[in-house]
Amino acid sequence: MAYFNETNLVSNAGVVATDVTGVGTSRNTLSACGYGGDKGIFGFGNSGSAVSLTNLVSNAGVVATDTTGVGTARSDIAACKYGGDKGIFGYGYTDDRVSMTNLVSNTGVVATDTTGVGTIRNSLAACEYGQDKGIFGFGDTGPPTNSRVSMTNLVSNAGVVATDTTGVGTARDQLRACGYGEDKGIFGFGRDDSGVTAVTNLVSNAGVVATDVTGVGTARRGPGACSFN
Repeated sequence: MAYFNETNLVSNAGVVATDVTGVGTSRNTLSACGYGGDKGIFGFGNSGSAVSLTNLVSNAGVVATDTTGVGTARSDIAACKYGGDKGIFGYGYTDDRVSMTNLVSNTGVVATDTTGVGTIRNSLAACEYGQDKGIFGFGDTGPPTNSRVSMTNLVSNAGVVATDTTGVGTARDQLRACGYGEDKGIFGFGRDDSGVTAVTNLVSNAGVVATDVTGVGTARRGPGACSFN
C-alpha cells in the first residue's frame, strides 16, 4: 500500500489548488482539526504501523515538518475543535479499539493521553457545535461482533468528554462530520451493515443529533468534510 503526504489548499471561494509537495511522514487514516483561531493540525494515523506524530498548519496553509508524537500511537481516529481555539483528538485503533483523547492547546501543543470516556471504537467522526463545543459520534466497536454504533459523546468547552449518549440514526462507521451555520454540525455518509450509505444526521447548537435525513448524492464511505466561509 502506498501512503502520501501531499496537500491541496482551498481558497475562500472554495477553489481547490493543485498538489503541494508533501511535508512530514506519509500516512493514512489520520485526522485533523483547527486550533488557535486560524491554524490547523494533522495528527496520528498509519504509516505501515500506527503513529502519534503531528504536523502543524500555519494560517497561510503551510504544513510544518513532523512534531514528535505525544500520546498513544493510533489510527482511524477523529478530531474536532472545542473551546473556540483549541482541538481534541480521540478514540481510534492501536492493537485494539480505544477511547482515550488528546487535547490540543491554542498554540498547537498536543497533551498526553486523557483516560478514555465512553465506548471504545474507531472509524468514527467528530465536529464542533455550539461555537465552542464538540461531538464524537458513530464508529465501530470491533470484535467480537464488529458492531457499528450510532452513539455520541459530547465535548465541553473545557475539553471534557461526556459519557455515551444513546445513538440516533443509522449505526455506521467510516463517515465524516463538519460544522455548519456557525454553531451546528452534521454527520454524513459512511458504511452501515448493508453497505455504503449517503444518509446524514444534523447536530443542533445544543449537541442534539437528529434522526436520519434521506441520503443525497452518491453513497460512499471514507469521504472528507470541513466547514467553509
